[in-house]
Amino acid sequence: MAAKFGTSGLRGLATELLGGAAFAHVQAFAGAMIASGRIQAGANVFMAQDHRASSPALALEIAAALRVCKLVPVDCGTIPTPALALYAMSRNAASIMVTGSHIPADRNGIKFYRPDGEIDKAD
Repeated sequence: MAAKFGTSGLRGLATELLGGAAFAHVQAFAGAMIASGRIQAGANVFMAQDHRASSPALALEIAAALRVCKLVPVDCGTIPTPALALYAMSRNAASIMVTGSHIPADRNGIKFYRPDGEIDKAD
């Protein structure tokens, strides 16, 4: 099963997300946010993760991709997805959550949020 992009983010086997897929999708998200004027280079992007074994490695890749895009990753630690989204939105900032939510433990996911809320199909 290859990593797939769904309604609000990327999901797949953790091994398929690591090593490039997560990095590339974060770069695409960051580029789209900058191109649309929703954020600017140098902006904070808040990020958090769940307790899955693969989440810390994914968070490192996400932070690296954000830095390449001239954005500042702000690690909010291990918190629930709605807490991250609300915190970032209250600061008019984008955010990225590493969470597999309800899928099996060998998989993981990345949810992307614009400063005004979760990405949608138009994004």
